[in-house]
Amino acid sequence: MEKPIYFVQDKFVEKKNAFIHVNDIGLLRGFAVFDYFKTYFGEPFHLTDHIQRLFRSADLVGLKIHHSQNEISKIVYKLIEKNNFSESSIRIVVTGGVGTDSRSPGIPTLIIYCDPRNELDNKFYTTGVKIKSVQDIRDIPLAKTINYTHAIKYLSEFIPKGFFEVLYVFNDLILECTSSNIFIIKNNRLITPKGNLLSGITRNLILSICSPEFEAEEREVTFTEVLAADESFITSTDKEVLPVVAIDDNQIGNGKIGTGTELIMKKFRSYVDSKVWSKST
Repeated sequence: MEKPIYFVQDKFVEKKNAFIHVNDIGLLRGFAVFDYFKTYFGEPFHLTDHIQRLFRSADLVGLKIHHSQNEISKIVYKLIEKNNFSESSIRIVVTGGVGTDSRSPGIPTLIIYCDPRNELDNKFYTTGVKIKSVQDIRDIPLAKTINYTHAIKYLSEFIPKGFFEVLYVFNDLILECTSSNIFIIKNNRLITPKGNLLSGITRNLILSICSPEFEAEEREVTFTEVLAADESFITSTDKEVLPVVAIDDNQIGNGKIGTGTELIMKKFRSYVDSKVWSKST
């Protein structure tokens, strides 16, 4: 088969032949959930955590997944083997399927994408990025749904203006970015918002591996507090640990990557390189 090879419903197919029905309510109504992860050393990073989150997202929106977590895990490994990329980016999507009308779920459609791993330009990690704040909150924020309408609108507007990401702020509390979690460092305290947001796999990992060096806090964080931070960074599967040096027109700290952020970036890389996570994947 010609690469990339995807999995759609019950078949491994070439990407050019990967289709869903036009009446699938994932397409018609956006009724679908997903998760995304990538490989290091050819192994899916924290696969179990990602699959478990996929099922939690499905439960939150009322979508039944007809494959077991173990079945999905096996399919992922087969896809990695079949594609044989040096490293892979993998996305699992479960849609509502084709129902009796445009509002009724049918048999859920399982789609698993596998492509060569995405890599960000290294300059973002050496200079840091600017992010833009907007007053908004994601629909069903604890679930990872395919509804990125607002995110795409904001990113299309602000990326051309020099911003890398968009930060959601609601009732003067920061929440999350369009596809990443945000942290600040203040007086050697590592602080990240909690509630009304998607708790990222990388976010939770950072809180775990950095506990010896920082006093970690998960709590409500005001926008004013963020602007007064010593340092800031965002985390996600594709971004890993990415320094933030400005929000809107406000410089964070001295406008450069701080020593705390540099330490956390190194700790994340050391954790990945240790391969200790592959034993529990």
